[in-house]
Amino acid sequence: MKNLLLALALTTPAFAQSLDVNEVVYVETTLDTDSDGVKDRIYVSINRPNTTEKLASIMEVSPYSLGGTEVPMHNVDFEELPQDTMLSMVKSWDSFEMKSQVAVDATPAQLRYANISAHSIGTGYSTGCPTVGDESEALAVKSVIDWLNGRARAFDRNNKEVSATSWSSGNVGMTGISYNGTLPIMVAATGVEGLKAIVPIAAISNWYDYYRANGLVVNPGGYIGEDADILGYYIVRKNACRSEMQALTRTQGRDHGDFSPFWQVRNHLANADKIKAATFIIHGQSDWNVKQKHAIQLWEALEGVVPRRMFLHRGGHGSSNSHRVPGKIKDWFDHFLYGVENGITDGPQVEVELFNGSLMVQNQWPSEATTRTRLYFNAGESLVSAPGLASVEEFEDTGKNTRLESLRATSRLAYLSAPLTKETVLSGTAMVQLKLAVMNRAAANVTVAIVSVDSFGRNTIITRGWADPQNYADITTGEKLVPGKFYTLRFPLEPKQAKIAAGNRIGIMVASTDYEYTLRPAAGTRLQLSLGSESFIDLDI
Repeated sequence: MKNLLLALALTTPAFAQSLDVNEVVYVETTLDTDSDGVKDRIYVSINRPNTTEKLASIMEVSPYSLGGTEVPMHNVDFEELPQDTMLSMVKSWDSFEMKSQVAVDATPAQLRYANISAHSIGTGYSTGCPTVGDESEALAVKSVIDWLNGRARAFDRNNKEVSATSWSSGNVGMTGISYNGTLPIMVAATGVEGLKAIVPIAAISNWYDYYRANGLVVNPGGYIGEDADILGYYIVRKNACRSEMQALTRTQGRDHGDFSPFWQVRNHLANADKIKAATFIIHGQSDWNVKQKHAIQLWEALEGVVPRRMFLHRGGHGSSNSHRVPGKIKDWFDHFLYGVENGITDGPQVEVELFNGSLMVQNQWPSEATTRTRLYFNAGESLVSAPGLASVEEFEDTGKNTRLESLRATSRLAYLSAPLTKETVLSGTAMVQLKLAVMNRAAANVTVAIVSVDSFGRNTIITRGWADPQNYADITTGEKLVPGKFYTLRFPLEPKQAKIAAGNRIGIMVASTDYEYTLRPAAGTRLQLSLGSESFIDLDI
């Protein structure tokens, strides 16, 4: 997530505005994350018109404002998985200044905003230590909103107290991409008064789902071996907070992948009912860094809580200029920060850009055009609507050196539907159930992918998901597997919406190690899948 942001921030909606007042303040927080006995302060840069009118503010907060420090990634190549020899248990847990890219239109006939950019706690010119996703980072930014509403203190470079109440209306919007887009979710989940609207783009809603999946340690796409501590070392102020960074390494749980207390406090969906800010979610269908699950589960958590809108574009980790997205973002802020009736909340609030660039406009996610359908894995590599006879099929893990798409038939199982008689929409979050056994180890990776297979046999992966069979009963505590014993494992794949052409087949691939995303144990783990009524996938099609 980190390096991509430096380039992708340029795609955050930008609107020209003549700004007359430039000032820097340091907002006092309620925190002392570096334990130096002094309250941490957040560096805040403000650009605003020189006017007597009260202004709404649009704010972007970044941990990358002065770049970052490259550090080695964690090793992902092992002879055996860490949890193979250690019973998984819940662990307790003791370049340049980036200017805001979210300025807004301003002519005498248009709305005017104060544009605010801030350095996240423990990064850039802010004091304290970064905590990588927990409540302290959120509370630090909350202090800035409190200051804009007269509830917190700030100081200039001469340590003279500065107030915002002479120019700030107290209405605040937040946006950003990646980590910059994650912070608005985190701050909104504190329930802070004054944060009226957020536009999180390619943003994390639950940090566990960024570095873990259903009990497994996984990589963010493109960052093999990254984890919360690596991100912390990258963003922290130079030569600061060493013990705090070491604590991240010690408590994040790369040896088991469970949903431990470390991750529980980084699950901001748990506080979604506190959110007061109208939320416009933007995410890429091809984003395998911050995976689309983060957008979908936030959308679901906000049902009936606040006004919400969602645009899923066909691109990767960033925003989009297609289908008037920048204008819709502006309309969202204008409506909720200034009360402009511009129609942004009228009509269907879900838009999905398909991979061919066309747009599906719908009232719901998954699409209301789809129906939940159960398909069973059957002998003879078939995917059918009724369970077949019970049987067992075996494969051997060779994913340590081979990408998922290139695995040989002996290294994965595949099940195909009949050719589709018409173009078919796949939508939503597929849920897979597998009755499987690991034959010669106490742990294994499990990977499942949905593929579209054309008439020439060419495969295109639509989506995938991962799980640790040790966590078959509970993602908070793993259980060492008995070799040869069958366990029932049920887990979701990453959400996706796509059209599959008539004549193509829907394929389901079951494998072990996913070279690009999971840890990579030595080849040779053997797994068996029990076919019949207990192994199937539920799809919205």
